[in-house]
Amino acid sequence: MRVLAIGTSAMCIVMAFFAGTSYGASQAKSKVTNLLQDSLSEKFTPGREVLVDLVEIPPNSQLDRHWHPGEEFHYYLEGDPEISIEGKGLIRPPLGTVGHVTFETLHRAGAGKAGAKILVFRVHTKGKPWRYLENEQDEGHDAVRK
Repeated sequence: MRVLAIGTSAMCIVMAFFAGTSYGASQAKSKVTNLLQDSLSEKFTPGREVLVDLVEIPPNSQLDRHWHPGEEFHYYLEGDPEISIEGKGLIRPPLGTVGHVTFETLHRAGAGKAGAKILVFRVHTKGKPWRYLENEQDEGHDAVRK
């Protein structure tokens, strides 16, 4: 009887370990690499800068809903990009096309089975965080920006 209890406990621990490993593996974070951050001319557009980022989203995952203090333009490079924009629903843009998210509009980027790489160009309010999660004022933590 005691051997059965120990064996059952050991089996539960092993199953919990592998369940945790699988869960963690499916929760890979997106990667955001900053390619350019530069101020625009104060004569042209005061208080604005340009941010250009490469966003890499793992397969079958998505960022949290968020918004930016700026206008955002996407160029869909690779994979299965999915963009959900408040008021427009889910969009699955073809590769090689361009998308737009207007100033302070909630949206979410995601990817299907092939993951996604998206080049993001943003005209951004200088001195503000690069993004805000829905209903929060702090910078988002679901993507790592370097």
